[in-house]
Amino acid sequence: MDDKKTEKIVGEAIDMHFHIGPDILPRRYTVDTLVKEENGKISGVVLKSHSFPTIALINALQRKDGMKLIGSITLNYFMGGFNNSAIYASAVMSRDKPIVVWMPTIHAENHLLQNKSEYEIPPEWVRDPNFKPRMKYDLKAIKVTDWSGKLIRKAKDCLDTMAEMNCILATGHVSWREAEKLTLEALDRGIKTIVTHPMQRDIAMPLDTQKKLADKGAYIEYCYIMYLDRDNPGDYPLKDQMAAIEDIGAEQVILTSDAGQTRNPGPTESLKQYIKLLAGEGLAEKTITHALVKNPRKILEL
Repeated sequence: MDDKKTEKIVGEAIDMHFHIGPDILPRRYTVDTLVKEENGKISGVVLKSHSFPTIALINALQRKDGMKLIGSITLNYFMGGFNNSAIYASAVMSRDKPIVVWMPTIHAENHLLQNKSEYEIPPEWVRDPNFKPRMKYDLKAIKVTDWSGKLIRKAKDCLDTMAEMNCILATGHVSWREAEKLTLEALDRGIKTIVTHPMQRDIAMPLDTQKKLADKGAYIEYCYIMYLDRDNPGDYPLKDQMAAIEDIGAEQVILTSDAGQTRNPGPTESLKQYIKLLAGEGLAEKTITHALVKNPRKILEL
């Protein structure tokens, strides 16, 4: 695919997963610097933080036009875990756009088990001499399901609030079995649902399960940063990603950057690079357009 086509697709695309600062973890952009650099290059971005709701930062800009900024909240302990009041507040503040609600990420039991460090947030991720890390063993890990595999009441309450407030669910860093249960319960409530990077090695959802959830209406996410993982090169071959995307089907896949880290490109450049890599492997332009333009707009009701 040539540069002109790539730029056109990215110009119409919405990146549904981009990390913003200031945050505990170092980030490349604040909302203000992101808008200054990216406005006019990409249609929209969903702004994510592991530790705070992003809608307040978006509203503080008081913009009337330009690229769309979509708020979100992540149900880690920083937000009180399964806090349906926090979901409600962010949804009300978002006014005319639905927010994305990520289930627990860095405080999910699955994430803490897979995180080989003894810390909740490893100091080497932050690289700040003033940072005071907490031991992860002092935290009660968050699970979405009980011992029998059923969704816990607090998680159900959050889904009920999301359905009432027209929110979008993203499954976060919970285990693939928890994500499967969450997705099915959310879809039953009419909640648009994104299965968060199920190919990531810490989740490793079987492709058959991804396909089953896609057939029921869920959107399956594939990320550029997953491919770009410098700490574990070769974990996510492009051929495997392309085969999975084609198997699931263009209408139920989204491509995102999952960028925002200090050493990684912004959303526009990340998605341009991702398109070139996938197109180079033979992924069809129609599939790429669906995953970056049509499906995000459908999810966000734009």
